[in-house]
Amino acid sequence: MANYIIKQVQQFEKEHKTLVPTIYQILSSFFFALNHFSVKLFDGIPVTQIIIWRCCLTFGIIRLLSQILPLQSYPKNKKIMSKLLIRGAIGMFGFLACFSSLKLVAVSEAVVLMKTNPIWTTLILVYVQRKERINIRTSLEILTCIIGVIFITKPPIIFGNENSEYSVLYLVGLCLALVTALETAVAQVIIKSLNNQVHSFVILQYFSLFAMAGAVLFQLYSPFEDMRFLSWKEAAILLFSGFLGCLGSMFMNRAMMLGKVTQMALIGETQIVFNIVLDLLILKQMIGMTSWIGIGMIATSLTSNIMQKN
Repeated sequence: MANYIIKQVQQFEKEHKTLVPTIYQILSSFFFALNHFSVKLFDGIPVTQIIIWRCCLTFGIIRLLSQILPLQSYPKNKKIMSKLLIRGAIGMFGFLACFSSLKLVAVSEAVVLMKTNPIWTTLILVYVQRKERINIRTSLEILTCIIGVIFITKPPIIFGNENSEYSVLYLVGLCLALVTALETAVAQVIIKSLNNQVHSFVILQYFSLFAMAGAVLFQLYSPFEDMRFLSWKEAAILLFSGFLGCLGSMFMNRAMMLGKVTQMALIGETQIVFNIVLDLLILKQMIGMTSWIGIGMIATSLTSNIMQKN
Protein backbone atom coordinates (compact mmCIF):
# COMPACT_ATOMS: atom_id res chain seq x y z
CA MET A 1 0.00 0.00 0.00
CA ALA A 2 2.78 2.41 0.95
CA ASN A 3 4.71 1.65 -2.25
CA TYR A 4 1.58 2.23 -4.33
CA ILE A 5 0.99 5.65 -2.75
CA ILE A 6 4.64 6.62 -3.26
CA LYS A 7 4.50 5.66 -6.95
CA GLN A 8 1.32 7.68 -7.43
CA VAL A 9 2.89 10.73 -5.78
CA GLN A 10 6.04 10.39 -7.89
CA GLN A 11 3.95 10.10 -11.03
CA PHE A 12 1.99 13.21 -10.06
CA GLU A 13 5.25 15.11 -9.47
CA LYS A 14 6.55 14.11 -12.92
CA GLU A 15 3.34 15.13 -14.69
CA HIS A 16 3.11 18.53 -12.94
CA LYS A 17 6.72 19.65 -12.50
CA THR A 18 5.78 23.32 -12.38
CA LEU A 19 2.67 23.14 -10.22
CA VAL A 20 3.74 20.61 -7.58
CA PRO A 21 6.58 22.62 -5.92
CA THR A 22 4.28 25.64 -5.64
CA ILE A 23 1.54 23.53 -4.02
CA TYR A 24 4.06 21.97 -1.63
CA GLN A 25 5.44 25.35 -0.58
CA ILE A 26 1.98 26.84 -0.01
CA LEU A 27 1.01 23.78 2.07
CA SER A 28 4.26 24.20 4.01
CA SER A 29 3.43 27.85 4.73
CA PHE A 30 -0.08 26.87 5.85
CA PHE A 31 1.12 24.18 8.26
CA PHE A 32 3.86 26.45 9.62
CA ALA A 33 1.28 29.19 10.14
CA LEU A 34 -0.91 26.80 12.15
CA ASN A 35 2.16 25.64 14.07
CA HIS A 36 3.20 29.17 14.99
CA PHE A 37 -0.39 30.13 15.80
CA SER A 38 -0.67 27.21 18.21
CA VAL A 39 2.32 28.54 20.14
CA LYS A 40 0.04 31.33 21.39
CA LEU A 41 -1.76 28.65 23.40
CA PHE A 42 1.41 27.73 25.32
CA ASP A 43 1.35 30.36 28.02
CA GLY A 44 4.34 29.97 30.34
CA ILE A 45 5.96 27.12 28.40
CA PRO A 46 9.54 27.97 27.31
CA VAL A 47 10.29 27.89 23.61
CA THR A 48 13.04 25.32 24.11
CA GLN A 49 10.49 22.89 25.55
CA ILE A 50 8.29 23.46 22.49
CA ILE A 51 11.27 22.83 20.18
CA ILE A 52 12.22 19.64 21.99
CA TRP A 53 8.69 18.23 21.80
CA ARG A 54 8.39 19.09 18.12
CA CYS A 55 11.80 17.63 17.24
CA CYS A 56 11.17 14.43 19.22
CA LEU A 57 7.86 13.90 17.43
CA THR A 58 9.36 14.71 14.02
CA PHE A 59 12.29 12.35 14.57
CA GLY A 60 9.93 9.57 15.66
CA ILE A 61 7.73 10.00 12.57
CA ILE A 62 10.74 10.05 10.24
CA ARG A 63 12.21 6.91 11.80
CA LEU A 64 8.84 5.18 11.38
CA LEU A 65 8.64 6.25 7.74
CA SER A 66 12.23 5.09 7.21
CA GLN A 67 11.17 1.58 8.18
CA ILE A 68 8.07 1.61 5.96
CA LEU A 69 9.49 3.08 2.74
CA PRO A 70 12.46 2.20 3.42
CA LEU A 71 14.93 5.11 3.31
CA GLN A 72 18.71 5.26 3.31
CA SER A 73 19.15 7.17 6.56
CA TYR A 74 22.94 6.94 6.65
CA PRO A 75 24.43 7.70 3.20
CA LYS A 76 27.82 6.12 2.47
CA ASN A 77 28.86 9.07 0.33
CA LYS A 78 30.96 11.33 2.57
CA LYS A 79 30.06 14.48 0.62
CA ILE A 80 26.32 13.85 1.04
CA MET A 81 26.76 12.96 4.71
CA SER A 82 28.71 16.17 5.38
CA LYS A 83 25.95 18.22 3.72
CA LEU A 84 23.36 16.56 5.95
CA LEU A 85 25.42 17.30 9.06
CA ILE A 86 26.01 20.91 7.99
CA ARG A 87 22.29 21.37 7.29
CA GLY A 88 21.47 19.96 10.74
CA ALA A 89 23.99 22.20 12.50
CA ILE A 90 22.84 25.31 10.62
CA GLY A 91 19.23 24.50 11.49
CA MET A 92 20.13 24.15 15.16
CA PHE A 93 21.82 27.55 15.31
CA GLY A 94 18.98 29.06 13.28
CA PHE A 95 16.39 27.83 15.79
CA LEU A 96 18.37 29.21 18.71
CA ALA A 97 19.00 32.53 16.97
CA CYS A 98 15.32 32.83 16.07
CA PHE A 99 13.91 32.33 19.57
CA SER A 100 16.70 34.33 21.24
CA SER A 101 15.88 37.23 18.94
CA LEU A 102 12.20 37.04 19.89
CA LYS A 103 13.23 37.32 23.55
CA LEU A 104 15.35 40.44 22.98
CA VAL A 105 13.42 42.60 20.51
CA ALA A 106 9.87 43.41 19.46
CA VAL A 107 8.32 40.45 17.65
CA SER A 108 7.30 42.58 14.66
CA GLU A 109 10.86 43.77 14.13
CA ALA A 110 12.25 40.25 14.42
CA VAL A 111 9.71 38.91 11.93
CA VAL A 112 10.38 41.56 9.30
CA LEU A 113 14.12 40.84 9.45
CA MET A 114 13.67 37.06 9.39
CA LYS A 115 11.46 37.32 6.33
CA THR A 116 14.29 38.84 4.29
CA ASN A 117 15.53 35.29 3.57
CA PRO A 118 14.45 35.35 -0.13
CA ILE A 119 16.95 38.16 -0.67
CA TRP A 120 19.81 36.16 0.90
CA THR A 121 18.77 33.01 -0.99
CA THR A 122 18.84 34.86 -4.29
CA LEU A 123 22.20 36.49 -3.55
CA ILE A 124 23.78 33.14 -2.63
CA LEU A 125 22.50 31.35 -5.75
CA VAL A 126 23.20 34.20 -8.16
CA TYR A 127 26.50 35.63 -6.92
CA VAL A 128 28.11 32.84 -4.83
CA GLN A 129 27.11 29.59 -6.55
CA ARG A 130 26.17 31.21 -9.89
CA LYS A 131 23.49 28.56 -10.42
CA GLU A 132 20.54 30.85 -11.11
CA ARG A 133 19.99 34.13 -12.87
CA ILE A 134 17.84 36.94 -11.67
CA ASN A 135 15.96 39.28 -13.96
CA ILE A 136 14.44 42.69 -13.30
CA ARG A 137 10.95 41.23 -12.85
CA THR A 138 12.07 38.76 -10.16
CA SER A 139 13.99 41.55 -8.40
CA LEU A 140 10.86 43.71 -8.33
CA GLU A 141 8.80 40.77 -7.04
CA ILE A 142 11.22 40.21 -4.16
CA LEU A 143 11.31 43.92 -3.33
CA THR A 144 7.50 44.20 -3.46
CA CYS A 145 7.13 41.14 -1.22
CA ILE A 146 9.57 42.48 1.39
CA ILE A 147 7.85 45.89 1.43
CA GLY A 148 4.55 44.05 1.91
CA VAL A 149 6.02 42.22 4.91
CA ILE A 150 7.10 45.57 6.38
CA PHE A 151 3.60 47.02 5.95
CA ILE A 152 2.08 44.00 7.71
CA THR A 153 4.47 43.76 10.65
CA LYS A 154 4.85 47.55 11.06
CA PRO A 155 8.21 47.39 12.87
CA PRO A 156 8.77 50.30 15.28
CA ILE A 157 12.25 50.82 13.85
CA ILE A 158 10.57 51.98 10.62
CA PHE A 159 7.13 53.26 11.65
CA GLY A 160 8.28 54.76 14.94
CA ASN A 161 7.35 53.88 18.49
CA GLU A 162 7.95 56.15 21.45
CA ASN A 163 8.13 53.19 23.84
CA SER A 164 10.97 51.45 21.98
CA GLU A 165 14.22 51.27 23.90
CA TYR A 166 17.36 50.86 21.86
CA SER A 167 20.30 49.22 23.62
CA VAL A 168 23.19 46.88 22.98
CA LEU A 169 20.97 43.87 23.72
CA TYR A 170 18.37 45.23 21.32
CA LEU A 171 21.02 45.50 18.61
CA VAL A 172 22.10 41.93 19.35
CA GLY A 173 18.48 40.80 18.96
CA LEU A 174 18.18 42.50 15.56
CA CYS A 175 21.43 40.89 14.42
CA LEU A 176 20.18 37.46 15.55
CA ALA A 177 17.02 37.96 13.47
CA LEU A 178 19.18 38.66 10.42
CA VAL A 179 21.28 35.58 11.25
CA THR A 180 18.05 33.55 11.24
CA ALA A 181 17.17 34.85 7.78
CA LEU A 182 20.66 34.05 6.49
CA GLU A 183 20.53 30.57 8.08
CA THR A 184 17.20 29.88 6.37
CA ALA A 185 18.65 30.93 3.03
CA VAL A 186 21.76 28.73 3.42
CA ALA A 187 19.61 25.77 4.54
CA GLN A 188 17.37 26.14 1.48
CA VAL A 189 20.39 26.16 -0.83
CA ILE A 190 21.81 23.01 0.84
CA ILE A 191 18.46 21.24 0.55
CA LYS A 192 18.37 22.06 -3.16
CA SER A 193 21.90 20.69 -3.64
CA LEU A 194 20.79 17.35 -2.16
CA ASN A 195 18.08 16.89 -4.79
CA ASN A 196 17.95 13.28 -6.11
CA GLN A 197 20.73 12.31 -3.68
CA VAL A 198 18.76 11.69 -0.49
CA HIS A 199 15.09 11.71 0.42
CA SER A 200 13.73 14.91 1.94
CA PHE A 201 12.72 12.93 5.04
CA VAL A 202 16.36 12.05 5.69
CA ILE A 203 17.28 15.76 5.69
CA LEU A 204 14.54 16.39 8.23
CA GLN A 205 15.84 13.55 10.40
CA TYR A 206 19.27 15.17 10.86
CA PHE A 207 17.75 18.61 11.36
CA SER A 208 15.52 17.27 14.15
CA LEU A 209 18.43 15.59 15.91
CA PHE A 210 20.62 18.69 15.87
CA ALA A 211 17.79 21.06 16.84
CA MET A 212 16.78 18.81 19.74
CA ALA A 213 20.35 18.65 21.05
CA GLY A 214 20.79 22.39 20.63
CA ALA A 215 17.57 23.17 22.50
CA VAL A 216 18.59 20.93 25.41
CA LEU A 217 22.02 22.55 25.67
CA PHE A 218 20.53 26.04 25.37
CA GLN A 219 17.99 25.33 28.11
CA LEU A 220 20.76 24.22 30.49
CA TYR A 221 22.35 27.67 30.30
CA SER A 222 19.27 29.73 29.42
CA PRO A 223 18.56 32.89 31.42
CA PHE A 224 14.89 32.63 30.44
CA GLU A 225 12.07 30.32 31.59
CA ASP A 226 12.61 26.94 33.20
CA MET A 227 10.94 23.81 31.85
CA ARG A 228 7.88 22.62 33.71
CA PHE A 229 5.54 19.64 33.88
CA LEU A 230 2.66 19.77 31.41
CA SER A 231 -0.99 18.97 31.86
CA TRP A 232 -2.58 16.37 29.60
CA LYS A 233 -4.26 19.13 27.59
CA GLU A 234 -0.98 21.02 27.11
CA ALA A 235 0.81 17.82 26.13
CA ALA A 236 -1.89 17.00 23.55
CA ILE A 237 -1.72 20.50 22.05
CA LEU A 238 2.08 20.33 21.96
CA LEU A 239 1.94 17.00 20.12
CA PHE A 240 -0.54 18.35 17.60
CA SER A 241 1.53 21.51 17.14
CA GLY A 242 4.66 19.40 16.64
CA PHE A 243 2.86 17.31 14.02
CA LEU A 244 1.90 20.47 12.13
CA GLY A 245 5.51 21.66 12.24
CA CYS A 246 6.65 18.26 10.98
CA LEU A 247 4.27 18.46 8.00
CA GLY A 248 5.44 22.00 7.26
CA SER A 249 9.08 20.89 7.21
CA MET A 250 8.33 17.88 5.01
CA PHE A 251 6.54 19.94 2.37
CA MET A 252 9.16 22.72 2.50
CA ASN A 253 12.07 20.31 1.96
CA ARG A 254 10.32 18.65 -0.97
CA ALA A 255 9.40 22.01 -2.52
CA MET A 256 13.01 23.21 -2.31
CA MET A 257 14.20 20.00 -3.97
CA LEU A 258 11.75 20.11 -6.86
CA GLY A 259 11.36 23.83 -7.46
CA LYS A 260 13.53 26.87 -8.06
CA VAL A 261 14.86 27.96 -4.68
CA THR A 262 14.43 31.71 -5.19
CA GLN A 263 10.80 31.29 -6.22
CA MET A 264 10.01 28.78 -3.46
CA ALA A 265 11.50 31.15 -0.86
CA LEU A 266 9.31 33.94 -2.18
CA ILE A 267 6.16 31.81 -2.15
CA GLY A 268 7.00 30.93 1.47
CA GLU A 269 6.05 34.50 2.41
CA THR A 270 2.40 33.37 2.22
CA GLN A 271 2.86 32.20 5.81
CA ILE A 272 2.45 35.79 7.01
CA VAL A 273 -0.87 36.07 5.17
CA PHE A 274 -2.07 32.78 6.67
CA ASN A 275 -1.15 33.96 10.18
CA ILE A 276 -3.04 37.22 9.73
CA VAL A 277 -6.13 35.34 8.50
CA LEU A 278 -5.96 33.06 11.57
CA ASP A 279 -5.70 36.07 13.87
CA LEU A 280 -8.63 37.68 12.09
CA LEU A 281 -10.95 34.67 12.09
CA ILE A 282 -10.08 32.99 15.40
CA LEU A 283 -8.73 35.72 17.68
CA LYS A 284 -11.05 38.34 16.15
CA GLN A 285 -8.20 40.82 15.87
CA MET A 286 -8.75 43.92 13.75
CA ILE A 287 -6.59 44.27 10.63
CA GLY A 288 -5.43 47.81 9.89
CA MET A 289 -5.23 49.49 6.50
CA THR A 290 -1.44 49.14 6.28
CA SER A 291 -1.75 45.38 6.87
CA TRP A 292 -4.28 45.05 4.06
CA ILE A 293 -1.94 47.01 1.78
CA GLY A 294 0.86 44.61 2.73
CA ILE A 295 -1.33 41.57 2.05
CA GLY A 296 -2.21 43.01 -1.35
CA MET A 297 1.45 43.62 -2.20
CA ILE A 298 2.45 40.07 -1.21
CA ALA A 299 -0.47 38.57 -3.16
CA THR A 300 0.46 40.63 -6.23
CA SER A 301 4.11 39.62 -5.95
CA LEU A 302 3.31 35.91 -5.59
CA THR A 303 0.78 35.95 -8.44
CA SER A 304 3.32 37.58 -10.73
CA ASN A 305 5.97 35.10 -9.66
CA ILE A 306 3.78 32.06 -10.30
CA MET A 307 2.67 33.40 -13.70
CA GLN A 308 6.31 34.00 -14.64
CA LYS A 309 7.20 30.46 -13.58
CA ASN A 310 4.41 28.98 -15.68
